Amino acid sequence: MKVLIADDHALIRESLRTQLSRIDAQLEVYEAENAHQTLEFIVQSPVFDLILLDLLMPGAKGLELATTVCNQCPETPVVVISASDDAPLIQKAIDLGAAGFIPKSMAMDVINSAIQLVLSGGVYIPEQLLEINRGAQAGRTSTSDYFARRPMPPEPPTLTERQREVLFLLCLGAQNREIAEELGISLHTVKIHVAAILKALQADNRTSAVVTARKFGLCSDQ
Repeated sequence: MKVLIADDHALIRESLRTQLSRIDAQLEVYEAENAHQTLEFIVQSPVFDLILLDLLMPGAKGLELATTVCNQCPETPVVVISASDDAPLIQKAIDLGAAGFIPKSMAMDVINSAIQLVLSGGVYIPEQLLEINRGAQAGRTSTSDYFARRPMPPEPPTLTERQREVLFLLCLGAQNREIAEELGISLHTVKIHVAAILKALQADNRTSAVVTARKFGLCSDQ
């Protein structure tokens, strides 16, 4: 597994590397300590299986770096690692395409579980931090509630047979490279199908697309 850890604190990088080595003994870690190095790795290095990205590195401007990384690596799960636990920031990061948001204050065993969830195709958001419209509602809002609030098409969209095959694999948590290998098509073709599926389901990322597909009963190989 190839992982990019982008954080300007050596101690954080070391801790994350230790946790990841427990998940995969054949781990290959690339480390960046500023925004410039992060973008260089993305351009020059092999495709990563996971990117752990700090928002406050030198050269990073808010969510600008996260936006760039998510756009340039659409097939790679990007997890934001941040000292902030601000709920609106979490929502914005997920909307941009991040597959998770992990506050640095969390215990390492919890971080480990969060990373494993993302690697399995899920999206990690701390339940205790995800509050939509603070003050407007009492209590807390779960991750599923958050995605449930997204607009849905009025009726099930019409998909081609190949798009249904791609969607089925998306529902299983497969990444683009895995889909390409499973269906015997190019990575470029997979990206085209995924983009078409997101458009048909009126979804702005893979996770919300899967949520909508499940509501319509489309996560089936039939």
